[in-house]
Amino acid sequence: MCMRFEATCPEGLCPGWSIIVKGEAPSTANKFEINLMCDRDDRIAFHFNPRFSESDIVCNSYVSNRWGQEERSNNFPFGAGEPFQVEIYSDNENFHVFIDDSKILKYKHRVEDLKTVTKVQVTHDINISSVEITKKPYY
Repeated sequence: MCMRFEATCPEGLCPGWSIIVKGEAPSTANKFEINLMCDRDDRIAFHFNPRFSESDIVCNSYVSNRWGQEERSNNFPFGAGEPFQVEIYSDNENFHVFIDDSKILKYKHRVEDLKTVTKVQVTHDINISSVEITKKPYY
């Protein structure tokens, strides 16, 4: 696994925070991942995994040492070699994912204690131009 970026936000990333990843996938891209993780253990509150080979976006959570039920979206706005922006915004109930300002999916929180979600990780086939973690007003 090729780690591209990792940052910790000790106060917690949810709710009310937005993570904005700008980058592009190389023309040979297979997949990339954005993981919002809990620092104190290995829980992944939100696993966002666009798969170029399947033109699918797979979302999941890793809790109690196992993956949960996959949620898939075949709304796939990524093109290999094309720049994009992914924004993941968290409110009290859901993660909202926007690609280039278009909302493509909503994912219900599976980790109850949102304050424990303190780490963002970006891996695999992505060339990152910037990652921004920003507090947002609720919308």
